Amino acid sequence: MNCPQFNIPPQLFNQAFPFHIVFNREGKILQVGEVLQRIHPEPLHGNLIEEHFEIKRPKIRIDFAAIAKRLHSLFLFESLYNGILLKGQMMYIQEQDVMLFLCSVWINDLNSISTYNLKLKDFAIHDQTVDLIFLLKAKNNALEDVKKLTDELKQRQSQLEKALQVQEYLAKTAATQAQELKQTLKELQQTQSQLIQTEKMSSLGQLVAGVGHEINNPVNFIYGNLKYVKEYTQNLLNLVNLYQYIYPEHHSEIQALVNTFDLEFIIEDLPKILSSMEVGASRICEIVKTLRNFSRLDQLEMRLADIHEGIDSTLLILQHRLRAKPDQPPIEVIKEYGDLPLVECYPGQMNQVFMNILSNAIDALHEYSDHCCQDEILQNPSHIIIRTQVQNQERLIISIKDNGAGITEKAKTKLFDPFFTTKPVGQGTGLGLSISYQIVVDKHGGTLECISTPGEGAEFVIDIPLRQPS
Repeated sequence: MNCPQFNIPPQLFNQAFPFHIVFNREGKILQVGEVLQRIHPEPLHGNLIEEHFEIKRPKIRIDFAAIAKRLHSLFLFESLYNGILLKGQMMYIQEQDVMLFLCSVWINDLNSISTYNLKLKDFAIHDQTVDLIFLLKAKNNALEDVKKLTDELKQRQSQLEKALQVQEYLAKTAATQAQELKQTLKELQQTQSQLIQTEKMSSLGQLVAGVGHEINNPVNFIYGNLKYVKEYTQNLLNLVNLYQYIYPEHHSEIQALVNTFDLEFIIEDLPKILSSMEVGASRICEIVKTLRNFSRLDQLEMRLADIHEGIDSTLLILQHRLRAKPDQPPIEVIKEYGDLPLVECYPGQMNQVFMNILSNAIDALHEYSDHCCQDEILQNPSHIIIRTQVQNQERLIISIKDNGAGITEKAKTKLFDPFFTTKPVGQGTGLGLSISYQIVVDKHGGTLECISTPGEGAEFVIDIPLRQPS
């Protein structure tokens, strides 16, 4: 039917209002939009409207008169077939006494369009639902874009977290490798310094041992035969005395020979000379014994040793540096030895420690005396005090203290580092105290401490156990 009010062709009216419904006062559907009819399986035309729809808004039943009274209201119909909602306005056509419901589909998401088997072309161009659909599509597109961007951002974040984990792992690995490299370098320096010092001490030990061995044999030969020479000489002197007693009158030739020297002086002095030779040979034997003790070439294993013997042998090696020289005053060594038992240690390595500390003390005293006047040297003569004692019946304490210039706090912090030295270039390798520290601490489980105040000398305290733990 043509719309009597607008008098336009049905095709155009359907295009303009594809979801409209026309019903009469009895509620009979007289006309329905093509799209609305298409989404319903049964023909709506000729059926009662209340058999296919119900009013959701306003709250009235489908009654022609009641609807006529709410023409200015917004109507919302629901299809009893598929639940589609139709929103629109009622118009009363007085000439034909019919009610025209101009409506469109009310949707709030794009999924309902496909659910109702609708397409965008099913809507009139002027229908605001189309704008809503475009807005929903734009919204969905925007949401999809946001979701894609969010997913991409999460993926990038995941990749970044993995990259950070890799970076953190690499940083930890690099730090670990750097620490290992630092430790390896430190061990390499210690090994290098040990090799240098060991080689130096080995060379010194071999030299001392060689000299001692070469001197020992002839000295023993001389010392061993001196008592026979002394005995034979005494016998000859007794024979001369007896001869002079029995034959007081000498033969002329004998008397001539006796007159060429002082026989009485020889008889008196010869025993003294032999005694002196015996004392001197005995002293040389003691020195050789001390030199052999210092070398300790046959004592590379830990064993019980006399610490005082090691200190004394070291002092003997350094004796020439303790004596006075034209440009250096003498250095007095004051020994305050305690009553020590034999100590379980590496004797050769402990001698090396004594050699390093005593050599440094002598160097410090020589350098200090170079800056002092004669009066100051006389008032405070150079000396080294060596003290030994047993503490708690378990530990040996050895103190070596000089009265030199002392050591600064800054130097004390690096005193036992390899290659650190306060001596002029060419006069020190900086290995002596480092090696000594390793020997005392690492090899003997002890401590090596430096106590010093500038101007008041320096004291090195060695603390090692009398017996090493098994």
